[in-house]
Amino acid sequence: MNHKKRMGKLLLAGLAASLTLSITPVQGSTLDTLTQEEKQTEARIASVEVTIGETLASINLKQMEIDDLEAQIAAAEESQSETKAAIEAQKEVITSRKEQLKTRLVALQTSDAMTNQILMLLDSENFADFISRAYVVGQLQAADNEQIESAISEEEKLVALEEQLADEIETVKVAEGRLKSESSALAEELSTLKDILSENQIVLSQVKTEYATEADRLAAEAAQAKADAEAAQAAANAAEEHVTIAESTAPSLQEGTVATPEPESQITDSSVAAVETAPVVTAPTVTEPPASQGKTMTVSATAYSRHEAGLSNFTATGIDLSINPMVIAVDPSVIPLGSIVSVPGYGIAIAGDTGGAIVGNKIDLHMEDLNAALAFGRQTLTITILQ
Repeated sequence: MNHKKRMGKLLLAGLAASLTLSITPVQGSTLDTLTQEEKQTEARIASVEVTIGETLASINLKQMEIDDLEAQIAAAEESQSETKAAIEAQKEVITSRKEQLKTRLVALQTSDAMTNQILMLLDSENFADFISRAYVVGQLQAADNEQIESAISEEEKLVALEEQLADEIETVKVAEGRLKSESSALAEELSTLKDILSENQIVLSQVKTEYATEADRLAAEAAQAKADAEAAQAAANAAEEHVTIAESTAPSLQEGTVATPEPESQITDSSVAAVETAPVVTAPTVTEPPASQGKTMTVSATAYSRHEAGLSNFTATGIDLSINPMVIAVDPSVIPLGSIVSVPGYGIAIAGDTGGAIVGNKIDLHMEDLNAALAFGRQTLTITILQ
């Protein structure tokens, strides 16, 4: 009987020790896994933000090149218009001179001028005088011919210039089309990156929620295991004390007296019940409202810089301005956060920040250059929400 009681005591003590130690490795392994996943997600978000900043810079560079080509096209078309006007004017000059020459030739044939020129040559005193008079007559006719040839040559030059301008315009337009295509591809890439960033931010939020839930669950398990272990240890101590008392009183029993057997220690179901795993609550998926395509609006714009005293590198949505400086602060009820916005004179930016003073049709433009931000002042601009 004593042997059985001692075995029960040892079993209770072993159960208490196992309940105390079993939760520790599981807890550490689970939380380490979630921590590692959180770090990996944050690294992916940082990488995507860097790529977004580089893509925005490329889009703005392409837009500057497109603006420059459009200016070249406008100048070439204006020059082409002027050249066409000059060609038409020159054609009128040539036509006029041809009419004058035609009139003069007809007059010579129907008047005495031709006869007079012949008589003038016949009246030459000698051969040298004849040559001299013939030269004068030739010079008069050559002058008319030279004027017509000069006008025709000028017209040919203008026509060649017009063709050259047309070729230049065509070349620039081809380059402009290529840049617009590249800019469009970059815009699509930016949209994809934005979706990836949003997905990673949702994953990060879910991981953090799971980490907090798992930590609470494991803490509850540890507390329950500790309570069960303490209860088992208390039961073991009580059983040991009972055995000791029984052993000390055993010799005083009279012969023939039958000792009533003591009930054996029982391990209750509550002391060894398994702790149910709490369900993991995941964060609901948040879907951003789609921004209007090509929607324009007039806003009052000011500028700010992360280098101003008291300002942080991070926006209200978590964008690092030192990595991606092309960010504007908006009223989310007017321009949804995450929208891609084209701002004249500034470029393509992300609506990624808010502010207490940014209400209604007001925006703040982030500028890396503090002096440029201070010099910007307040301007009224017509912006376009691209997506």
